[in-house]
Amino acid sequence: MKGKTVFFLLVIVLTSGLIMACGLDTTEEAPSSEENAGSNEEGATEEETADNTNQEAEYTFEMANVLPEDDVTGHGLNKFAEIVEEKSEGTIEIQISHGGQLGSGVETFEAVQNGNLDFAADSFANLATITDAFEIFHLPFLFESRDQALSAMNSEAVQERVNEDLSDTDLKWFSTMEIGGPREIGTSDKKVESVEDLNGMTFRASRSPLEIAAQEAWGAQGQTVDWPETPESVRLGMVDGLTVPYASFYSADFHKGELINYMADVNFQWYSLVTVVNDEMWQELPEDVRSILNESIEEAEEWHVDFVADYITENIQEMKEAGVEIYSWDEADYEELKEVTKEEVWDEFVGEPGISQEKLDLIQEEMGPVGDGGWGYEVSE
Repeated sequence: MKGKTVFFLLVIVLTSGLIMACGLDTTEEAPSSEENAGSNEEGATEEETADNTNQEAEYTFEMANVLPEDDVTGHGLNKFAEIVEEKSEGTIEIQISHGGQLGSGVETFEAVQNGNLDFAADSFANLATITDAFEIFHLPFLFESRDQALSAMNSEAVQERVNEDLSDTDLKWFSTMEIGGPREIGTSDKKVESVEDLNGMTFRASRSPLEIAAQEAWGAQGQTVDWPETPESVRLGMVDGLTVPYASFYSADFHKGELINYMADVNFQWYSLVTVVNDEMWQELPEDVRSILNESIEEAEEWHVDFVADYITENIQEMKEAGVEIYSWDEADYEELKEVTKEEVWDEFVGEPGISQEKLDLIQEEMGPVGDGGWGYEVSE
């Protein structure tokens, strides 16, 4: 028994020694209090950063954009979402589905109208089947410069007037961003240089009656095709070309694969990307949320104006390098196009619902002088 007792005492002593040795080793390897302070401080900063980055949104809004994310409008809408996140410190989130993922312009506009979607963005030409509130801006040759177009669209008086027309649709005009200037004429196989050249051709058209009417004024035919299906309609030869701004030609890759080989710089019809919101939903939002959304879209629109100029200039240059011929008409032929188009379309539509003479007078008063006559980008031949 005594031998066993001694043995157990030796085991206890040895075990205690090992435990103490481990404890000493751990203490020696531990950082100093000063190092611990730095580590804790750094850890707190990382946690704080993570909290800000991963702040759970109290309000999440879903937005549909029919145009591709790399279109000039996609950059503007992404900027809006970015500013909203910054201003709200992550408590408001804008989730954008670009490129028609949630449907065509008409489908997403109707979804907002029915309260099934928060925001929808597309050319206001595709609102025509829902409301004629924006159709007046589509009068061909209404604006003869970027200055005039932006002055009219940013006018509080004009915005109030349009929202009056929207009041029975459950939609509210939330924002406008340039799609990239006015419509040009792009063709696949035939270079058009006069009104006579346009006679008998078929062009893809939006749902705007005024775009179709303009094409018909040239003796051509307008065929309505939703934007996501347009490249295929050109590829299959269903249409001879289309009439959209440079940015839309570029973002849909019409300059690739010889889909569009010629672009006539005629600037005949201005339009833009409009974002609408469900008015009932908007009115129910807290004032501080609406303020953040309004302030954010105003800043995004201002940013977008500067962004567009360089972006479109680069688009034009790349399309030229790809082999697309971009050219202007002789002055006499251009004036004939302008005269024929305005005479046919204005005479038919001014006085129709949404395009009253009173509303037209207001826009012409608010848009001001032509200015330098430019559209914010360079088209060098």
